[in-house]
Amino acid sequence: MPQPSSPPAQFIPASLYHQILERLPIACVDIAIVAGGAVLLVKRKDQPARGQWWVPGGRVLKGEMMKETAVRKAREEVGIECHVGPIIHTAETIFPDGPNDIPVHSINSCFFLYPANPDFKPQLDDHHAEYRWVNSIPAGLHPYVERCLMGAGLTRSPEDEG
Repeated sequence: MPQPSSPPAQFIPASLYHQILERLPIACVDIAIVAGGAVLLVKRKDQPARGQWWVPGGRVLKGEMMKETAVRKAREEVGIECHVGPIIHTAETIFPDGPNDIPVHSINSCFFLYPANPDFKPQLDDHHAEYRWVNSIPAGLHPYVERCLMGAGLTRSPEDEG
């Protein structure tokens, strides 16, 4: 039986969101978009993890199912319509350098996604500086991102294993 559609989510005022960040973990969905044997990484412009290569993703909104979040994040962050596969990794991340210097504790689930249209080109939102496709796990990634890439079927670069 289909679930009733939820009303559109509304963002809460920034001051209240900062209070929530100070006190509660945030539920997040990340996405490993796989095409041609490679996974899409984006370079973050915002805290936490500013300047790091990451899988796209973000907060789950109230009333939104996690698979819906995965589809929304693919569309909003990289402009790709995707089909959603299984969760490939779940973990927690804790960063001391979140928005407004508020430490961030996230509970993350990373989904396997693949583009619905074979003729796509990523179009980044304002929160990402650049993108790249990887077909092996490059050195220097955050352990969470490494595990998402492993869950998507990638292995370490041969030159990184020596």
